[in-house]
Amino acid sequence: MTVLDGATDSVLTTVLVGYEPCALCYNLRDNKVYCANISNYSHDVTVIDGVSNSVIATVPVGMVPRVLCYNPRNNKVYSANWGGYDVTVIDGAADSVLATVAAVYPQALCYNSANNKVYCADGWSNRVTVIDGLTNSVVVTIGVGANPVALEWNPAQNRMYVANYDGSSVSVLRDTTVDVEETPNTEVRTRNAATIVRAVLFLPAASGVKRQASSVLLDISGRKVMALRPGVNDVSGLAPGVYFILEAQAQAIRKVVLTH
Repeated sequence: MTVLDGATDSVLTTVLVGYEPCALCYNLRDNKVYCANISNYSHDVTVIDGVSNSVIATVPVGMVPRVLCYNPRNNKVYSANWGGYDVTVIDGAADSVLATVAAVYPQALCYNSANNKVYCADGWSNRVTVIDGLTNSVVVTIGVGANPVALEWNPAQNRMYVANYDGSSVSVLRDTTVDVEETPNTEVRTRNAATIVRAVLFLPAASGVKRQASSVLLDISGRKVMALRPGVNDVSGLAPGVYFILEAQAQAIRKVVLTH
């Protein structure tokens, strides 16, 4: 695996991993990079330290691991093992296997940060398996089009899009399962203050003011980390901590606390 410097776009080093590396995933809590090695000679995931660019662990998973996905809330890495008919759940701190979840021809993974679930496209079984991010158990299995091969999550409407390769279609899945913490959007929109629920920051529009993309999120040092828009903003990629919302039009600053 080749490591490129993000500032100069030059090669820093080359890291020796397993046979036929085919997928990568970043662990933002522990600053690690995971590499899935798909070859019949490997069937494992190589863990690389983000500072030293050295291999710190090799985690055995199922046969033919082809896709990786990260859960920032519970610090877990998921490996979709196409040849093993399962998904391996890896502890992001200990780099050890937590669980193995059954799936049929898994070939795509996507994380839903609003409801803390991982969606797995089950290829030739024409279905999607939904895995609970906390318990590692299957929540539900949903029938979709023929041969689903790709997933994408829409945080604004809390919907998962499934590309069905042989069905020439896209299935749209809506998660209607909510608990007390996951307040429905119709209730959230009545609040006057910015709120964070399950790694999603909801920024209400100011009454009588048309808010543009002038609101920004600052970290504790005052550095801009992302632009905000009215409504839903996905903040699952940010580290836990204290942040400030700078509202230019309202000339106000609000403090929010992000936890995973």
